[in-house]
Amino acid sequence: MTALTAEGLAADLANIDNAEPLGDTIARLVAMSPIEYDQARETEAKRLNIRVSTLDSEVSAKRNGDADDDADDLVDDVTPWPQEVDGQALAAEIEATLNRYVMLPSGASTALTLWIIGAYAFDAFSIYPKLLGTSPEKRCGKSTLLSAIFALTPRALPASNITAAAMFRCIDAWQPTLLIDEADTFLAASDELRGIINSGHQKSTAHVIRVVGDNHEPKKFSTWTPTGIFMIGMPKDTIVDRSIVIQMRRRLPGESVEKMPLDIKDKCKSIRQQCQRWADDHFSKLKTALPQLPVHGNDRLIDNWTPLCAIAELIGIDVMGTFRALNTDDDDDGIGPMILSDIRDANISRIHSVDLVQKLINLEDRPWSEWRHGKPLTTNSLARLLRPFKIKAAQIKLGLINRNGYTVLQFHDAFDRYLPSTTPQTSTTLQPANDAASRHFQNSTGKKEVEFQKSRKPSNDAACRVVEVKNGGTSHSGYTAYEVGLQRLSEMAEKLKYPASDLASYFRDDLKEIAEMPRLQLNQMITDYVKCSQ
Repeated sequence: MTALTAEGLAADLANIDNAEPLGDTIARLVAMSPIEYDQARETEAKRLNIRVSTLDSEVSAKRNGDADDDADDLVDDVTPWPQEVDGQALAAEIEATLNRYVMLPSGASTALTLWIIGAYAFDAFSIYPKLLGTSPEKRCGKSTLLSAIFALTPRALPASNITAAAMFRCIDAWQPTLLIDEADTFLAASDELRGIINSGHQKSTAHVIRVVGDNHEPKKFSTWTPTGIFMIGMPKDTIVDRSIVIQMRRRLPGESVEKMPLDIKDKCKSIRQQCQRWADDHFSKLKTALPQLPVHGNDRLIDNWTPLCAIAELIGIDVMGTFRALNTDDDDDGIGPMILSDIRDANISRIHSVDLVQKLINLEDRPWSEWRHGKPLTTNSLARLLRPFKIKAAQIKLGLINRNGYTVLQFHDAFDRYLPSTTPQTSTTLQPANDAASRHFQNSTGKKEVEFQKSRKPSNDAACRVVEVKNGGTSHSGYTAYEVGLQRLSEMAEKLKYPASDLASYFRDDLKEIAEMPRLQLNQMITDYVKCSQ
């Protein structure tokens, strides 16, 4: 075979009829390899009496157009069903299809059905959750579930591996239902890919910025699309936090499902068409829907379920049982809330750091005994974990020992913000218990009743709400919490024959908490302090 040279190519071009239509010339150049085109471009531009840059633009546009035509083959648009669709009947057909081919945990088929229908109308929502199919081991049905969802969702695009750049470009170009399989083999290694997945959770922020072209011009790429992730194990908490989680299990010997046919996508075409028609007919209602939502302390979880609840309400499905069945894990809030919860359960009042760390290490089924590379948690590690919550160790004297430590008062704000509430939101009577270490650890005050009530009266101190505190018959009505705290410290100082100014100075940052603190706890805390200071 004769090697292609610039001189030979120029001679061949000279033999081409000058009357060749421009469209044929562009098509011929598009078909060339990059090297062949680079060798021919100047000669062709001169023959056509145009600038080389103009010819480059025409050839590039034609190549991109052909690529777009090929891309249309990757994802199929759904033609809506010609008649009005009954939502309940549609949901029942989808759920039956899923249960026919996939062994699912309790509640999963309903959640999946709602997520699939929502994929046709996800643009109606400000947030659309990821779908996370996970399992502890292989052969639990994740890939089968993916195949079923592939057959039921619009413009489905499965991928067993994907890079960050490919992900946002295919979303921006096609807005498919992106189904990522085998995510455990590559997702953990790419912070960028996880960031792009996370960005697609909320419509207003579902974009990434990249520079493109020779001039490095910035361009915004969309990351807003329905996305399913299927993997062994769990991804990072940030992805779990944005997902409807389906925890697959291996089938028992007595459990069976039908084998999924190879033409499952063709068999489900009518379902896809009905989903598209139902979504088109109800898009406006979904966009303004304010559905009844489950009660849960995790706001992000409620955000994830809001689209599903809106769809269920329009269709006429009770989704509350499904929500409870799929959201029973209390340890899904990440390592920060986990350590706060364990510290709350430790029932501390004042404790040295080393003693608190030992309490945490002794807990079973928790990570603290093998926190880093098989080694237990240290006081420094504890300090780093608590730093984001603005909790810092300080010198505390217990008995004759003065070391860094913590008091329960330092944790009150973090407990209130990041852990499920254990204190009354409105006026209520708290039940007695044996240990009254803290109002956060137990809602109790020994055998005394404590009642907190919000007052509607104005306060002279804007920083402190006006409260009424009834504690063992003593009433402080109309005072700010700051003033009540000072009064209670003064009473304790008089009782213990201790300078009130010293107590006020030491506890000056805790006066609001002291105002509402149960009497037994306050007595214990002040008594401990006085003993340690003498």
